[in-house]
Amino acid sequence: MSRLRLFETGELNARQWAIHERLTTGRRVGRTPYPIVDDEGRLLGPTNAWLLSPAIGEAFELLGGAIRFDLSVSHRIREIVTLQVAHHRDSPYELYAHRLTAPGAGLSETEIEDLCAGRDPGLTDEREQVAYTVTRALIDSGDLGDDAYEQAVAVLGAQGLFEITVLVGWYQLTATQLAVFGVEPPHAR
Repeated sequence: MSRLRLFETGELNARQWAIHERLTTGRRVGRTPYPIVDDEGRLLGPTNAWLLSPAIGEAFELLGGAIRFDLSVSHRIREIVTLQVAHHRDSPYELYAHRLTAPGAGLSETEIEDLCAGRDPGLTDEREQVAYTVTRALIDSGDLGDDAYEQAVAVLGAQGLFEITVLVGWYQLTATQLAVFGVEPPHAR
């Protein structure tokens, strides 16, 4: 059971409603394999908490959209990073959502389960393996040594490495919010 009640659509102020509308009528529609609203139109998952502070919620909606749709790293890499963070943080909602999202990125069931269990999935693509290694280092120590940094820039480019650091930070932040507000995946209710 969530610690934070779901905001009713009829009680939203103009800024909260604008966030709700961008999440439910924008480019996420039809591209999310898990529900983002319930039958009454209330936001589910981490986005419900965004309504607590519309200024931050607006920024999160923009950043979340950029992370989801505008990165140079592949969808597979995004899911490899996300599932590692979800496992590291033991985040039931992130694991639920990205177990459903990862097949659409081309990850196999075995790769998904390995990542969800904290196991190396044996990636053979060099970019994916470097992304996996970078993520592992960031969640284990919060930094990269010089050799790992140089390899990451050589393989992923500075932009790709930057995007991976943002992904790790974003899903760490999201896992923290989900934990504090007790947000559970739908099947746990």
